[in-house]
Amino acid sequence: MPEDTDTRRADAAAAAATAASEQEYKVGPGHPPKEYQFKPGQSGNPKGAKRRPKSMAPDLKAALECALNKPIKLKQGNKERIMTMATAGIEQLVAQYVRGDRHARRDLLALADRLGVDLIAGHQQVIEDALATNYAAILSAYVQRQTNKVITAAPVFAPPDLLDDDLADPNEN
Repeated sequence: MPEDTDTRRADAAAAAATAASEQEYKVGPGHPPKEYQFKPGQSGNPKGAKRRPKSMAPDLKAALECALNKPIKLKQGNKERIMTMATAGIEQLVAQYVRGDRHARRDLLALADRLGVDLIAGHQQVIEDALATNYAAILSAYVQRQTNKVITAAPVFAPPDLLDDDLADPNEN
């Protein structure tokens, strides 16, 4: 008998808890009525998401790598050199850069930055020497411009004997 009373009390407590939670539950945005909520173990989309088509990126990447690694014969004068397409492309980009092509300069600098190549490593002293000759002139011109911005000329006031004391009334004709 004591077990029977314990189960009755537990059932009554559970029923009271569910009744209290149903009373506290408010229907509104993001809170649908209980009868329209998904049941436990049931999803909102039983058929699942639609399958996406396979990406072409891995195939394109493999094709590009294969094409860049193909050997090619290049003639330079009477000599023939064998190199990969990638190496030939880089040499052509550098040759265009040397000729002054601005697009090649942009691409070469971007590629060097992405690969971590330091383009001015061996030329630091040459750059400093070239800048040293113009450095004093550039610096003095900069200082002069900045000084002109800060220092403004004082306003010029007329001596009192030149001032007109008879100001005409603007309403008078």
